[in-house]
Amino acid sequence: PARRFDYLDEILRSLEAFGKLLRSEPERPLGKLFLKNGGWPEFQEARALCLNKLKHLPDWFDLLPSDSSKIEDYILNNATIILCTAASSFNLRRVRDFKPFELLVIDEAAQLKECESLIPLQLGIHRAVLIGDECQLPALVKSKLSAEAGFGRSLFERLCLLGHPKHLLDVQYRMHPEISKFPISSFYCRKVTDGPNVLHRDYERKLLDGPMYGPYSFINIQGGIESSGMHGTSLSNAAEVAAVTRIVQRLSQGMLQLPKYSAAFGFVCTESVDTRSKLSVGVVSPYKAQVRAIQESLALEHDKYCGLSVKIRTVDGFQGAEEDVVIFSAVRANTHGSVGFLSDQRRTNVAQTRAKHCFWILGDAATLSSSRTVWQKIVADAKERGCFYDGNDDKDLCAVVSVA
Repeated sequence: PARRFDYLDEILRSLEAFGKLLRSEPERPLGKLFLKNGGWPEFQEARALCLNKLKHLPDWFDLLPSDSSKIEDYILNNATIILCTAASSFNLRRVRDFKPFELLVIDEAAQLKECESLIPLQLGIHRAVLIGDECQLPALVKSKLSAEAGFGRSLFERLCLLGHPKHLLDVQYRMHPEISKFPISSFYCRKVTDGPNVLHRDYERKLLDGPMYGPYSFINIQGGIESSGMHGTSLSNAAEVAAVTRIVQRLSQGMLQLPKYSAAFGFVCTESVDTRSKLSVGVVSPYKAQVRAIQESLALEHDKYCGLSVKIRTVDGFQGAEEDVVIFSAVRANTHGSVGFLSDQRRTNVAQTRAKHCFWILGDAATLSSSRTVWQKIVADAKERGCFYDGNDDKDLCAVVSVA
């Protein structure tokens, strides 16, 4: 095996040398170079060496097929580790001739329907490891009838319900302790602790002036109205769109060394901004219409902003992601405390656990407090911890919300 790798290394070095020769003569027409007598001697010699080594490559590997259509089968039959989706693992039954696997690892197992988990389990598995979190979003099932019948339930969740023992990774290394406090107590029964890195004083970031923009806060946006508008049945809230936009603008201003005037946003980027030190910002909302409205308001190009790296997605699209700062727009604002699927605890858990240094919730406190859902507890918890703020107390924020 060592000699095989040495031979591969020789091939790579020969190809690299051949490439340098090509790049050294950019003016020569490539078509003429590859004619039988079209290249200069060094080029012809390097080309012949590469072709010769590639020609004898199959001799160095046992049973390497000459038919390109069988190369995939050869690789899969001789691979030690195979990465694939649950559905595509079905093809391995044909290729590996039912050779058993020592170990099957299913990542994000709590998001995989139980029927989908059965596909790789039929390959002849000696041991299986399921990795996931049943407290976060399950598999997507569009049919309400199928969802009620438990079609979206994962094998991971079924084993948990049956009392099968599980190993809990009980230390979190992402969230500032002020951010992790509510999820740990409400969703993980206080069985998770904060890692030493997030407990360190340097982990706290002060990005905007005022206590309203600390590690964790609920910012009450009054006067907003939820509406379906031009985006169909999905909801949006213009007041919260304006508030989110202004906060992102101010974050960007804080990241700039020499802010200048811009007709679009009141400032532009300067060349002195170090792209390596960009602050990652996630804007999250449960509603697609709100996500689109915020994207249009910020007028982002390639998800980049001055001094920031900005991602705007729904809660479902943010599972598994993390950002330095997360701004959550709750959208719902009505007189009867209706919050729709915002009441889903698993979706709420995902939204609350994406931020590393700062997590700011923008919402109508009156609506959420009267919802009799987990959001009633979130608002009460923020008030109890002194993390509840009125958006009107920030004059700049109040002005843009009033206009909206």
